[in-house]
Amino acid sequence: MENFNAKDIKAVLIDIDNTLLDFNKCATECIRLAFNKFNLKFDQNTFSVFKVINDELWLGIEKGTLTKKQLHEVRFNRVLKALGQEFDGELVEKEFLLNLKECAIPVDGALDLVKYLSKKYVLCTASNSFYQQQVNRLTTAGIYPYVSHMFISEIVGFEKPSKAFFKECLERLSLDKNQVVMIGDSLTADIKGGLDFGIKTIWFNPENKQATEDCDVVVKSLEEIKNYL
Repeated sequence: MENFNAKDIKAVLIDIDNTLLDFNKCATECIRLAFNKFNLKFDQNTFSVFKVINDELWLGIEKGTLTKKQLHEVRFNRVLKALGQEFDGELVEKEFLLNLKECAIPVDGALDLVKYLSKKYVLCTASNSFYQQQVNRLTTAGIYPYVSHMFISEIVGFEKPSKAFFKECLERLSLDKNQVVMIGDSLTADIKGGLDFGIKTIWFNPENKQATEDCDVVVKSLEEIKNYL
């Protein structure tokens, strides 16, 4: 951490879900609304079950063993089966995504951070998601006006943590590896992806998880990032 030097940094790549926007809170509310619509039982255990399955599926996407289309086909079928409820999971999935498109709960300090970073650097989002969904959510949260580039896997053509994703971002920015830093909460998608490609990384780790990658900087709050950039 002591060796982190930002003097050459010109652009910041920052993740969206659970870095700028609180996906966990949004997902909990969106699942509740979807379950209520279809008269399914929702309780305090529902999101926990969803999170385990969702994390597993997204890891498959990151590894290239699963597509997003496949995720949407199986995610809530698996969730409902694990919860012991019988219903069409794809119907729940569609309702969940409709709700999620409109849900934007900023992580503490997110708006302040993007205002700060956008004055010093070219601020770019780097997300494995859908372009219009993320534009809508960042707009609702008041974050979108501070973002110069939206590098979303749907548009970029590659997923984090692939080197191709980061290569495409840097080529579009016309910058070298030493001029870019990646900020995110995911050790696999954001940190390992950035490290493997050869750019600096800042791991946002509010839950104080055990590190499995040797990133440049670890912060527990978004406010701490200002100490390094």
